[in-house]
Order: sequence, then structure tokens, then C-alpha cells
Amino acid sequence: MQRFFYSLAAVGLLIASASAMAQAPRVQPAPSQPAPAQPPAAPAQPGKSVELLPAPVVIVIDFQEVLRASAAAKSIQQQLERTRSTYQEDINNKEKDLRTAEQELVQQRAVLAPEAFQQRRRDFETRVAEVQRDVTTKKRQLDQAFEENISKVREQLIAIVDELAKETKAHLVISKAAVVIVEKRFDLTGEALARLDKKVASVKLVMPTVK
Repeated sequence: MQRFFYSLAAVGLLIASASAMAQAPRVQPAPSQPAPAQPPAAPAQPGKSVELLPAPVVIVIDFQEVLRASAAAKSIQQQLERTRSTYQEDINNKEKDLRTAEQELVQQRAVLAPEAFQQRRRDFETRVAEVQRDVTTKKRQLDQAFEENISKVREQLIAIVDELAKETKAHLVISKAAVVIVEKRFDLTGEALARLDKKVASVKLVMPTVK
């Protein structure tokens, strides 16, 4: 009898040569005529001038660190962990029931008619499939719950970063993940975290419906 196990979990340079002078009959040269006056060359048109830009003011924020360390994110993780524990307990009970049913099925094999045994076996396999689907659904629900709830915290963080940019008259806000070295006074990660904790201390977990 097969046992079932489950898990949450990218030239040439052209040189013009002078042509040879053709030999012509010797005649008295005609008096030289003054060359016709040429119109004066038009003055060169200067190109458009490029606007000089000021040196940009740049601030750096470690967005991942703020989201990870924020009180709101921690509250989401704690609520998810409690929900995960409840789910795990439910799955453990269902797996226990399946193990008991499997043992009973093995014992009944010797006393049941082949047709009856095959029906019992199909019923058991249906129960196993249902538990497997339940495990998959619960895992998807937990993953989706984290993404949807943490996005609320991320939106608040973006609003706070916008405030910091206006207050410091910053032209650019760069994620610290893209920076190798930054002078401490331009790193406003701590200030962003403090403001986020003050604005959003916790988030009430909302579990999504997963089909």
C-alpha cells in the first residue's frame, strides 16, 4: 500500500590626383579679366545653447531594510505565523486520520471482496487528493496574504519617501541596493523607518480568498 507524504512548504582615404595639363597651341594670352565679385558668405549659425543644470541632490534609502524592520511588517509576520500554526494543526489532524484509514484498509484487504476493496481504495485515494489540495490552497493563501498586506505598508513608505524628497529638495531617490558607498548624511533609511513606524504601527491581517 503506497504511503502518502505531504509538504507545506547580454577609405579608404580618397586622394584626388591633379590631372596633367593638356598641351595647347601658343597664343598671346588675353588680358586678364577681373573675377566677378562673389557674394559674401553667410555667417555661421550657432547651435542651440544647452541649459546648464545644477548639481543634483540625491538621497539614499534602503527600502528592503525599512520594510523588514518596520513595526507594521513585523505585525503582519506575527499574524501570519499564528494563522500558519492553525493551518498546520488542521493538516496534521487530517494526515493522522489518513494514516488510520490506510491501516484499516490494509487489514480489510483480506476479508473484503475484490470489488468492495477497490471501492474502499478509491474512496481513500479521493480523501488523500482532497488533503493535498487543501495543503496547496492554504500555502497559496498564506503567500498571497503576505504580498497583499505588505503592499499596504509599501504604499505608506513611498508616501514618506516623497515627503523626505520634498523636504530635502532632492532630485533623485536611490535604493541603497544600487549604491556601493554613500555618505551617512545622505542615507535617510533611519528617518524613513522612524516615520513609517509612527504612521503605521500595525496592519490588521486580511486573508484573501483563494480558489
